[in-house]
Amino acid sequence: MVTPDHHIKPDDVAAPIDIRLLPAAALTAIVCLTLPTASMAWVRWLPVVLPILGGVAVLGVALARKASKRRVVNVTLIVAIACWLATPAAFFVQQQRIAAEDSGWLEFVDELGTANISAQLVTAPVKREGPFVPSWYATADVEHYGKDLTATDHPAKIVISGDETWQELTAGTDVCFMGRVSDNESSVFVQAITGAEPGTCFGPDDEHNSTGRDVLRETLRNQSADTLSYAPQLLPGLILGDRSQQTEDVEDAMNVSGLSHLSAVSGAHTSLIAAAATLLFRTLRLPRGVVIAAFMCTLLLFVQIVGMQPSIIRAATMGAIGAWALFFGRGSQALPILALSTIVLLTISPELIHEVGFQLSVAATAGIVLGAQPLDRWLHGFLEKLLPDFWASLLSSSLAVSATAQLACQPILLTFIDYVSPYSLVANLFATPLLPLIMIPGTIAAAICVVAPWLSQVLLHIVSLPAAGIGWIATTAAELPGATLPWPQGPAGTALVVLHWAASLIFVLKLLRFQRRPKPPVKIATATSVWNRVLVASKEHYSFANVFQYAVLAIALVAHVAVFWPVQPSSINTDWDIVGCDVGQGDMYLVRTGPTSAMVIDTGPDGDLATQCLAEANIEQIDVMVITHLHADHVGGVSAVLEEHQPDQILYSTGTDPAHDAESTGIPPEARLVSEPLTGIIDHANEDDDHPVEVRWNVLAANTQASNENNASIVMLVEIYRHGGVVEALYTGDLEEDEATKLIAEGNIPEDIDILKLSHHGAQNGGVEIIEHTAPNMALVGVGEDNTYGHPHDDILDALGPRVAIRRTDVDGTFAVTFEQNQAYVALDR
Repeated sequence: MVTPDHHIKPDDVAAPIDIRLLPAAALTAIVCLTLPTASMAWVRWLPVVLPILGGVAVLGVALARKASKRRVVNVTLIVAIACWLATPAAFFVQQQRIAAEDSGWLEFVDELGTANISAQLVTAPVKREGPFVPSWYATADVEHYGKDLTATDHPAKIVISGDETWQELTAGTDVCFMGRVSDNESSVFVQAITGAEPGTCFGPDDEHNSTGRDVLRETLRNQSADTLSYAPQLLPGLILGDRSQQTEDVEDAMNVSGLSHLSAVSGAHTSLIAAAATLLFRTLRLPRGVVIAAFMCTLLLFVQIVGMQPSIIRAATMGAIGAWALFFGRGSQALPILALSTIVLLTISPELIHEVGFQLSVAATAGIVLGAQPLDRWLHGFLEKLLPDFWASLLSSSLAVSATAQLACQPILLTFIDYVSPYSLVANLFATPLLPLIMIPGTIAAAICVVAPWLSQVLLHIVSLPAAGIGWIATTAAELPGATLPWPQGPAGTALVVLHWAASLIFVLKLLRFQRRPKPPVKIATATSVWNRVLVASKEHYSFANVFQYAVLAIALVAHVAVFWPVQPSSINTDWDIVGCDVGQGDMYLVRTGPTSAMVIDTGPDGDLATQCLAEANIEQIDVMVITHLHADHVGGVSAVLEEHQPDQILYSTGTDPAHDAESTGIPPEARLVSEPLTGIIDHANEDDDHPVEVRWNVLAANTQASNENNASIVMLVEIYRHGGVVEALYTGDLEEDEATKLIAEGNIPEDIDILKLSHHGAQNGGVEIIEHTAPNMALVGVGEDNTYGHPHDDILDALGPRVAIRRTDVDGTFAVTFEQNQAYVALDR
């Protein structure tokens, strides 16, 4: 028998994880998250109740010390410490609530009115697409508000949504604007109804406009302008978090590929700078105290240069606490340092808990701290069988860090995006190693760009190559098939998020157990029978807890696969209001009237594509079918649609050209030829609790005497009533410029509509007068990919301008437009 070697290296067994401060951090976060919206009774009493609960717990342990088990004593003490450490945060929130109530801020918010607001941006505005035009969202601290510009002597954070005038602003900028307040439980949203005016409402802030940070950013932008490929757009963001130079395409690519965190200056950037500074100071053989002091100064200087972003503050605080822990010989375990930095920051600034940047930073760090090392060990054991040890170690560690951070952050990301990026893990695997090559020389370049521009330009040209590499990775990943997978909305999406969290937690626990399972250097031979070993293994692996954990993992895996499995070549967001069907070079649009019913406007040239679109939209009943005119690209699919559906009403129009007749095109005899204005209402709201909608349609014109079939098109205004509001959509068939001009002159075309279906697929002969007259916020185009007609024409696109959102089937495929409350969004599905 061979006896086991009990002298296993300490490195082979992972150290225990110190979780004693986690309950305190969690309780502090809960206090900061819930207390600002709780009743004043809770606000006034919680700072008193928490320390009393902690004292009672300790007293109970002291009185029953001999009778209590050690584990019970330890847990009770941890709970008591959590109560005590959360008390300062509760007290500060209490003081903020009382100050906000006394100042009139809460009353001002409750009125939900419109007023002047003077604020300072906490975060740079972030672009989000809407159904008509994009909006820019930013968090800001209110300094003065109301008609009299009342000063706030307490934290008053708001989330601003504004137009394109906000996109050039940066964190720390003072702005004055008029906004409409809308309270949304934990957050105060303000819709800016005027453009952003830099400076306070008391006049331009010239002093702020010339701060050293602004000069530094502008100089770095100018010096990066002549660098390589994507570098002029990415370098300011990669080095200083300045995304103002990114075009819409590059910004979208960075978001879709999961690389946007690289250009936001996050905790990773702070860690790189801190590590480089520490290495330099240690290389100089400076005393420990000097190294710590220099390290702290470096962190402070970096934060001042890039700005007070939540993730930067978290990383800097964590680094500072870790440095002092090392200095006083208390070790450097990352988890308690993360918990302590969270407690400290939330105590000083409780409103940080609502910052997405802070949430993502803490979640990513916690995921890496808990899961990266065990996942690295597990992956390395697999990869070392396929690759040399160096490459196996490099690949396993990179995958482990990226995967654990992404798993931890994904549920938070899903609160403001409705998709996941399947290629983000691979994109991060290739892009993240390029960041240190940019950050260290780039930060030096930023520091000297004003005093030594020639040297900083040399450094920027050197780092432009890895920056261009990041841009290439992002754009390539964003262009791959299935680059975005839509996440389900509503209860299904919420349930999937819960499953994701549960499975991730179980997975990390399994990895931690795997990591802590010692691996003997030699095989152990004992006299225990094979049957006994099987029984022991069965008892461990088939216990209820173990089976339950594996069941959760299996359910989560199946649920994720079921959601993202491509059942059909294209799918439509289930919460749609309007669908533009990709039927090639032709028109087909659906207007939702109920859970499984719709109004159909034209059927395109291809019957298979038409029926496929109806199936993907889950349409079982057609209330009204409208064939605007009898050209094949609008009526070609009608026969196939009528084989599967029996519309309640069919309307069509045609001119005097004998080449176009209803019978030959498949229009049934019961269809109605429209030659005069006609109206109708479709109201199935009581049949759809989740998506109640009422549709009113109005045929404005149908010239059946036109010799040109295009000008015989039905012109129809569709009004969609939902959420107490109305959206107007104008459908124009293939109406040409002369007929459109006539209808406008006769007053038959309304002004200022929301959505315009461009006539004749955006052809030049559709004219621009109808665009100028209706001033739409969104334009819809049914057009074939790489068509030979030149549709849509550049003159038409130029007339729409950058203000109008354009949805076209040759670019977006089948798309869905959805309206929600006062904030609308567009889901693009291929």
